Amino acid sequence: MVLVIDVPACAADLAARTADLADEYARVIAMSIPGVQPHAAVVEGNRAPSTRARDGLLIDHVRRHVLVDGAPVRLAYREFELLRYLARRPGSVVSRDELVREVWHDARSASGVSVRTVDTHVRRLRVKLGSYQGILTSVRGHGYRFEPHPDVRIVGHNRPA
Repeated sequence: MVLVIDVPACAADLAARTADLADEYARVIAMSIPGVQPHAAVVEGNRAPSTRARDGLLIDHVRRHVLVDGAPVRLAYREFELLRYLARRPGSVVSRDELVREVWHDARSASGVSVRTVDTHVRRLRVKLGSYQGILTSVRGHGYRFEPHPDVRIVGHNRPA
């Protein structure tokens, strides 16, 4: 399916803004309908193409989704919660015990969520983040750290008190 929008040339940046909105709409549809693959909007004619960056990692806490270079990434519930928890503490080392307690809501009691479970989830999360896997660094003997990066946007979060 192709959507064509004829934009009048009255405003210099109208075509670029329309392309941005079309891209956002395509991402929403792709997240709602399994199997749909969005493509970047194409601006033809004498209008200048959008100059915004199309690459990067977007972590949206409100909508609970992650985009890598504009493509949606399917994360399991705990993977998203883990990423979210670490992203709220950029540059801070978070211990595995803290992650078990706060992300799994387990005080390491009889149910016994292992700290190795954290390692497994981090490994899977790194694979899904692809070229952005470096934002999750291991701090030997201590835990994990979320490394801020200029290509990473975080939307809708508040830092912890």
